[in-house]
Amino acid sequence: MLFYVQVYVEVVVGDDDVTPVFPSDVIRLEFREDIPVSTILYIARASVSTNTSSVISYGLSAEAADEDCFSVDRWTGEVRLRRELDRESSSFHRFTVKAWTDDRRAGSLDVLLTVLDTNDQPPAFSQPAYTCHLTAATSPHTPLCSVSASDPDQGQNGRVVYFLSADDDDALEAFYVDPHSGVIYANRSLPGNRTLTIVAMDAGVPPMKSSAPVLVTSDVSPSVNCAVESLEMKIEENLPAYSIVGRVRFIYDDVTTAPVTGYQLNQDGGQEAFEIDGKTGEIVTKVILDRELCSNYSLNISATHQLPGSHLYVYIHRKWKR
Repeated sequence: MLFYVQVYVEVVVGDDDVTPVFPSDVIRLEFREDIPVSTILYIARASVSTNTSSVISYGLSAEAADEDCFSVDRWTGEVRLRRELDRESSSFHRFTVKAWTDDRRAGSLDVLLTVLDTNDQPPAFSQPAYTCHLTAATSPHTPLCSVSASDPDQGQNGRVVYFLSADDDDALEAFYVDPHSGVIYANRSLPGNRTLTIVAMDAGVPPMKSSAPVLVTSDVSPSVNCAVESLEMKIEENLPAYSIVGRVRFIYDDVTTAPVTGYQLNQDGGQEAFEIDGKTGEIVTKVILDRELCSNYSLNISATHQLPGSHLYVYIHRKWKR
């Protein structure tokens, strides 16, 4: 005898079918550290496998250091940057995007973000100022001292080269800095103390730079063979009184400028018709000159050196024509 029983089987929705699922468990992102705040970094999309009408919402969890760095829109899943990135402070970030259904079933997506470098850091010198000493025995191949600067940026952005500031022509002629090591050399022995400006510049685009002063002290005695740059000048007659004739510049035998604290026009040469500015060496007329009365003037000019403790006076006979 056969019996027939009709059984009804109902297929119910399993837990896995109503749990939000992302296309992948982990994504990796790369962004430059100079991207603007509020940039959309990623749009998270989660789904459930059933045809239910469950509404999915999103949230974000991160370590304490990144809690205020990223955000996710609750309904769209847009992940945005909330504050500026700084590769030098943190080159890597990790956070998790959560997706929930109405009944609070949750799925998750790990986001790994690498911060790429930009040239946003200037070179920094190891100390605020440096000191070198120059002696008569110093040769062009003898290092005086060295400077050092570092740049926390990566690659070319962090590669540093050194050079002398172009603001001091005399320094460019007398000193040299190795562009890669920062070692400073003197091309010749020079009297007097002076301050160089060393510039450190990186190779980024655009480059960034900083500078540091280098005090060079010297025990080299000044040369006594000083002279003015030119021994003759001409001036037209009948110009108004206090017309500028020219300016004296005392130079050493190597054509570098001699440091001078003051100029003086001596009593035995031209004081009635000319005067000299004690600070600048500029010579002007005191009267209207007349060629028929006098066609040549000889001026005796003295200059005092700037070197501390020096009492060297240089006397130059200068002839003026008009």
